[in-house]
Amino acid sequence: MNQISRVATETALSISEMLSLIFSELPPGTQVACACVCKKWSELALDELWRDLQGVQPLLRLVIEDEQFYDEGSWGYPETVDNIFQLLRDADWSRFREYAVRVVSIEFDENMSATSLPSGQGIAVLCFHHRFGNCLTPNVRRIKWRTTSKQCVKLMMPFISERLEELKLEFDQWEAEESFLYLAHRTPSLKKLYIASEESPSNLSTSFSRWVQTCVGLEEVQLPRGWHTSTILAAFGSLPNLFEFGMQWTSPPGDPTEVRTRAIIRKGCFLSLRSLGWSSNITQATDLLQQTSGQLQRLTLDCRGELSQGDIEALLITVAECCPQLDRFCLNLTEIQVIALLTFNIFRPLLACKTLTELRIHYSLPCIVSNSDFEDMGTAWPAMEELVLCPDPDASGSTRGTAISTLSHLATALPRLRVLGLHFDHLEPPGSAGDLLPETQFRCLRELDVGTSQVPKADPTPVGLYLASLFAVGTRPTIHAGVSEVRSTDRSGHSAACVDGWRQVERSVHLTLGVKEAIVRRFSSR
Repeated sequence: MNQISRVATETALSISEMLSLIFSELPPGTQVACACVCKKWSELALDELWRDLQGVQPLLRLVIEDEQFYDEGSWGYPETVDNIFQLLRDADWSRFREYAVRVVSIEFDENMSATSLPSGQGIAVLCFHHRFGNCLTPNVRRIKWRTTSKQCVKLMMPFISERLEELKLEFDQWEAEESFLYLAHRTPSLKKLYIASEESPSNLSTSFSRWVQTCVGLEEVQLPRGWHTSTILAAFGSLPNLFEFGMQWTSPPGDPTEVRTRAIIRKGCFLSLRSLGWSSNITQATDLLQQTSGQLQRLTLDCRGELSQGDIEALLITVAECCPQLDRFCLNLTEIQVIALLTFNIFRPLLACKTLTELRIHYSLPCIVSNSDFEDMGTAWPAMEELVLCPDPDASGSTRGTAISTLSHLATALPRLRVLGLHFDHLEPPGSAGDLLPETQFRCLRELDVGTSQVPKADPTPVGLYLASLFAVGTRPTIHAGVSEVRSTDRSGHSAACVDGWRQVERSVHLTLGVKEAIVRRFSSR
């Protein structure tokens, strides 16, 4: 039996694909040890060790370790420059190439790096001496680059290959308006683009747009919500394969409303979109929705300006008419002028979207939902998994909200719910605890977002007992209290005491669920 087992093991370890799979699960130190076993193991282990590179310094130090190369101040001395040139001329570039071709992804974070990158001059000199073309890492497919340096693109350029498929850029400052032109025609295989920045788009929109137009295979994009200028939108709107145009919630400095009002939506744009994240006034949002040909499945709208309840309702009617296949919908109204408390009646046009599985609404005042509203939701949205309705209003209306006692009806109406966000009325007491009927329990709930709600009646214990009675055995939902990421500023007046109160509720819930599970196990074992 041992002989058979040994033969099977030896056979398995002789298969390169099997060894690569094993090595991919090992920590770097063990991969290095495996690389010392034999030639075959060495090649496969080194492939895995260098596949995903954390920083670029390990690669650069294969050709030059002299610290003066990485010190920008050293380049002002002629003797230092001569020394660096000599080191690069004598470097083992074949050895460098052997490791560089193994790199598939690079993640560089300037804040986490132990040593800084060389200056732009250093990078230029390095590329001049590189003997295998203008790309140091010819097989890299994914790059995540986080820097506070103004030379973001220049320092990243030598690591961008024609095979690059995914690029994530996070930067605080930008070097010059024309910087993105360096990337033009260098990324023909790019499919995913992620930008996170607080830089104003007016400083770089022209060069950025000209680069984007050369990325004809681009499929997924996420931009800061202040970057919706006419120039940028025209560039992305012309891409034939773009099916996701998303939005980051970071806001640029200054007044972002000015940026949004300049956006002009041209007909014939975004014809292949399935997912859209959009920041503008309500008129532009409506115009764009009417051009989507009913194909949108995911929609995020960040609306600003002066709106009436009629404007909001008209927008939601447009959403329902233009997006009948909508699966996920997020609407941010926190930056508009406060109108009045919302009831669910204003959102009733969305009941026509029968395939909706995620609905998130954010507004400066609570949304009050009744038992009959929950029943209508259950009828229209039987597959609903995430429901968040105005959980984090401003301080002005934070005492009002949905009665927490309605949750038993919601558990019955939407049995697949995994995430729930509501603002609870702190004057309304919880319902009676102890209801163990499966049909009135949340069987799938994983997160309860109470936003800026105060604990009803300021008593965590009965609230915890009531919630525990609504959670099925085997579920331990987390309770989140706080302001959502969609807000540019926090005007909720949310106190630490309020957060602490909900933590006490969560502890009470988990303690009660533990007792509940123990009782169920005891009875089931009989």
